Amino acid sequence: MNYVMHYCRNKNCNNGWIDKDLTSVKTYPPAWKYCRECAERMGIGFEKQKPSDYRSEEEKEITNLKLQKSIQARRLKQCF
Repeated sequence: MNYVMHYCRNKNCNNGWIDKDLTSVKTYPPAWKYCRECAERMGIGFEKQKPSDYRSEEEKEITNLKLQKSIQARRLKQCF
């Protein structure tokens, strides 16, 4: 398991902590997680936060398109 330095997603918060690397870090520092204090204030479960929860609609659409293309490619491959 790799670990990474996180900084709180709340721009007005200066908390940082070391946590498990769930995304194979694509941005430095990772910008998707709230610190424990901010999560509690917002009513979000700190441990339940996932990177996919913070994707924009455009990023979700791109991921969905890639998934659909992958499924189609697998189906074509099975036909041959």
